[in-house]
Amino acid sequence: MSNENAVERRLKQQKLRRKARRGEIAIRRLYKIIRFLIIMFLFYSVYRISLVHYWYLPADIFDKYPNEHIEILGNSIVKEEKILSQIRGTADLKKPIYMINPAKISKKLEDLSPVRRAYIRRFWMPARFVIMLEEETPVITIAPSEDAPDVAAYSFSGKYIGREYLPFNESIKTAKILSYGNKGDDYEKWDKDKINGLYKLYKSVEEYTGEGVKYIDLRNPHDVYVCTDSVKIRLGEPDLSVYERIKSIHEILSEIKSRQLKVKYVDLSWKEAQYIKEDVGNN
Repeated sequence: MSNENAVERRLKQQKLRRKARRGEIAIRRLYKIIRFLIIMFLFYSVYRISLVHYWYLPADIFDKYPNEHIEILGNSIVKEEKILSQIRGTADLKKPIYMINPAKISKKLEDLSPVRRAYIRRFWMPARFVIMLEEETPVITIAPSEDAPDVAAYSFSGKYIGREYLPFNESIKTAKILSYGNKGDDYEKWDKDKINGLYKLYKSVEEYTGEGVKYIDLRNPHDVYVCTDSVKIRLGEPDLSVYERIKSIHEILSEIKSRQLKVKYVDLSWKEAQYIKEDVGNN
C-alpha cells in the first residue's frame, strides 16, 4: 500500500513540474511576442515620424528671401539673392532635412569669389537652414575714372572680386584705384604682392599727409598720381624710393596752407627736385 502511495506522489510531482515548465514556456513566448510587438511599434513610429511634414523643406525655399526656412548670416558682400541662386538645385527637397548633405551646399557657396568659408546648420520644427558666411575682406576697389562706378575689387588675400558684387556696402572702406586695365597693366591679373604694394602706398600717403586719400591714379602706371582731401600729388614712377619721396609732403602741405596757394598738384616724382605746381588758370 505504501508503494502505491509513493508512485502516486511521484506522478503528481512530475505532472506539477510539467505544468510549471509549460507555464514558463508560455510566459517566455508571451514575452517574445510582446517584445516583437514593441519593436514593430517603434519601427512604425519612427517611420511615421520620418514622414511628418516638419522634416521637409518647401519646394520654393530658394525662390525668395527672407523666408522662414532660411536664415543668412555674415554676408556683407554677397547679396541674399545671389546666395539663393548659387545653391538652388544642390539640395534634394524630396528628402527630409536630416538626409540633405550640408557639405555640398557649403562647397557650392565657397565657389563664390568673396566667400572664404561657408557653414550650414540644419534645424527641425520647422525644417530650416542657417547659412553662415565668412567673407573675404576687400582692400581695394578699381574704377576707370574718379566718378565712374567700381568695376572690380581685391581682398587682403589677393582674391579678385568681380563687378557682380559691386558696389559694396558703405560700411566697407577700401582704397580706390583708377585703372583702365590696359597698357600692360591688366588689373584682372594683379597678384597679392601688387595688391599689398598699392595698399601700403595708400596707407603711407594717409600717414604722411594726415588726410584721407580719395584715389590712386594708376591709369599711367609710370606716372602715378594720388589725390587726397586737399591736394593732388604726382609720384611718378612707383619704385622703392616713393616712400622716401612722400615723407616731405607734410611740410609741403603746411607751406600750401600758410601761403594759401591754389595748387594744381605737388610734384614728388623726383627725390631731389620736389616742387609745388600752382594752378594759374589757363596757363
